[in-house]
This record gives sequence, structure tokens and C-alpha cells, in this order.
Amino acid sequence: MPAVAIGDSRWSADACATVVARLGRQLSGQGLRAGDIVLRATDDPVHLLLMQHALVYAGAGLLPHPADLSAAAVDDLSAAVGAEWRWHAGSLMASGLHRAGDQPNRFAPALLIRTSGSGGAPKAVMLTTAQLLASAERVNAALDLQAGDEWLCVLPLHHIGGLAIGWRCALAGATLRLLRDAVQGGFNAQALAAALARHPITHLSLVPAMLARLLEVMPTPPQGLRVLLLGGQALHPALARRASAAGWPLYLSYGMSETSSMIAVGAWQEDVASGCRVGPPLPDVTLDCAEPHAPPRALRLRGPMLMSGYADASRRPGVGLADGWLTTSDLCRLDADGALRIFGRADDLVVIGGEQVSPAAVEAKLAAAPGVQEVAVVTLDHPHWGATLAACWRGPAAPAAVEAWCRSALSVRERPRIFRRINALPLLASGKPDRAALVRLAATPDTPGCLQMREGFDAS
Repeated sequence: MPAVAIGDSRWSADACATVVARLGRQLSGQGLRAGDIVLRATDDPVHLLLMQHALVYAGAGLLPHPADLSAAAVDDLSAAVGAEWRWHAGSLMASGLHRAGDQPNRFAPALLIRTSGSGGAPKAVMLTTAQLLASAERVNAALDLQAGDEWLCVLPLHHIGGLAIGWRCALAGATLRLLRDAVQGGFNAQALAAALARHPITHLSLVPAMLARLLEVMPTPPQGLRVLLLGGQALHPALARRASAAGWPLYLSYGMSETSSMIAVGAWQEDVASGCRVGPPLPDVTLDCAEPHAPPRALRLRGPMLMSGYADASRRPGVGLADGWLTTSDLCRLDADGALRIFGRADDLVVIGGEQVSPAAVEAKLAAAPGVQEVAVVTLDHPHWGATLAACWRGPAAPAAVEAWCRSALSVRERPRIFRRINALPLLASGKPDRAALVRLAATPDTPGCLQMREGFDAS
């Protein structure tokens, strides 16, 4: 059983160990010390994964970044976290930066991951070996990942969603299968469907936008797939019902870079209550959020997979934490059965005509509109009402039909005022909708396939 596979190439655990040992000697010979950080592009995914293991054995850490990151951006990233090295042209290149002082080994990060910046400016999360292993152990138990299983990774390896799969497979003795183009930042539904049809995949991780496109080319799941793990954004109920009815084994997760990936997961189940029901927290995760039937509030959490802190040039632990707790911007509540329910982000709420509106909640409702296959709702400034919503979707529904559906199904404040049908939602490398691009599209509405309502918010 291979440890890593990509296309027709396969590497056994012994072959990987040999390469890791050789790479470790090379890195040490070039001056790498315990506690150092190496920046490396994701241009060669297999080598990136093997380098991560070599760095762990050396007591050093990896900061992966997209292959197309500009030289200036790499310089800024290196300076921000005080990285001592970069991997370039097959060898280490010194950055010229020096640590202010040594850290205790237990705090030395094995992995630094840039956050998406959805809650503000992007940051770099510091994760230790113990934290990554704590996450992998609990996720493997929750999703029944065993030796002999095969997890297909189509998520970018500069995000925690992609790299965490490697830790899980290594711990379980499962095969990590890669799609080269996908993990370097692209997504191709046809290539994914071909891999699922050809290989004995048992586990697969996607974001909902990827699932929507996969269903277009592969309506039913392959035999042997036990887990289709979804995270990264809310799963629209209409999409979940469509996939579940076709037999896809859906599991919903909640987590972030700061928690080494997920901290709650559960099988999807039909649910008419508001918010997105995820599942129970993983063992040893403590949640501080609203109780059943109470208004949702910002989630606080702690657990053995929680980061050491956000990295600055000194990489001292604790930045971003308060007494071991992380406060998120996610509005959450616990159900009576202990499952976590997500209501969106507090910083995503907008005030329209003096009332708070959740674009994520509007988006979830719009997903049920006839002829809407994928949808995203974005916010634009409005000179009189403070903000207004724009609906962008893929599907046969005409703008006038979607506008009429919104009049019947949404409250006055929730109703978008701009309706734009597009051939495909633009996606980020992570597979999530590119909302900045959607805002630009919605801001130029005088094109075919677009409808802009001009009445005030007091209109019926």
C-alpha cells in the first residue's frame, strides 16, 4: 500500500522514509538548526510533503506558500515571521534574518500557515507537532480513517485543509493521493471525477463550491467512498439535499487554521432549523457559546489542537490567545444534543436601513430558488441605506424570476437589489467563491444577464 500517490507514481512508506532521511541530512548540512523556519513554494507537492517530515525530525518548521506568490510578497512574508531560510532551486537559501532568542522545543512551530484573512489582514498561525498530531488523531477516529484507506486531496497545500490530510494519512497508515493541478491551486471537476472513478478512494475533502461542480460531471458517488468531508464555508441546504439523495456520504466540519483544521464534525442530516448544524466537538475540545434556544454569540474555544499563537518576527507563543482561549468571529450555538450550529460571522453582518442582515443567511435561502445551481450574495455600499445586497448565481433562472422569488420568500431588508446571472462563480485557490471579484461584477450591472432594482427598501 503506497504512502503517497500522484497520477501513476506511487511511493511506499519505506521509500518516503529514505527520501526524508536524505533530505534531512541535506538540510542540516546547509546550516538548518532546530527552531528555524523554511519558506517553500507548493510547486512540487510530493517534495513539499517529504520536506515537511524532514523538518519535523530536525525540530524545524515549514511555511508553505503559493508558487505564484510574487518575490516582494515572499520577502514580506519572510520578514513578518522571521523565517531564516527559503527553499530555492533545490537548496536552502539564507534569508539573512536571525532569531531574537531560542524557544523551548515544545513551543517551536512545525508548521506556519497563512490565514485567509476573512476576519481582517492575513496572519500566520503557528502549529506545533503535538497540536497537529492531536488534531489528526481525533479526526481519524471521528471519520474512521484506517490503514489501507485512501484519501484524495484536491485542496491547496498552502492551506491547513490540504496539509492536515497528510498528517492524518501518515498517522493512520492510509494512502494520501494527490491531484497535482488541484493542490497547486486549481480545481478541475472532470479531473476529480476521473480520479474518483479510477482509484479506490475512501475519503475526500471539498468545499461546497467544489461539490456543486463535481455533481455536474459525476452525479452519483463511486463505490467505496465512505466520507465526503465538507468545510470552509456554509453548505447550502438545497445542495446538501441533492448530493445526499444521490448517495454521497456527506460530513460537515467546522474549524480553521488556528485549530489545525476541524474541531467539530458530523454526518449531514436533514434540518429545517436556522443556521448550519455541523456536529459534536471532537474529544477534549471545550466550547464556550450560546446554549440551546439562546441567541447565537461569538464562539470561544480551546483544545489540544489549538495554535500556539500568531507569528511575528520573534515567534513567541501566545499572541492572539487569552489564557489559552481563542475568541472567534463566528456566531454559534450548541443544540440540545451537543452539536455545534453555525450562524455566520459577526463581522459579516451588514446594516441595511437600520437593521442587521446576514448575507450568508440570504445566500442559504437563495440556494433553494428554482433554477439556481450555485449562488453567492455580496454586499455593496449604498448612499442612502448604508448597504445593499447583490445576488450572483449560476443556473438557468432568469434575473426577473430570481427577483420575483426573493419578493415572495425574503423579508424586505433581506432582498437583494442587484441580480446577476453568470456562467460560473469565480473561485479562489481554496475553492471558495472569490467575493472581491463578485463585488466588482455586481458593481457594473449594466450588462446582459443583470437586473438592478431601484425602489427603496420600504417597497413591498
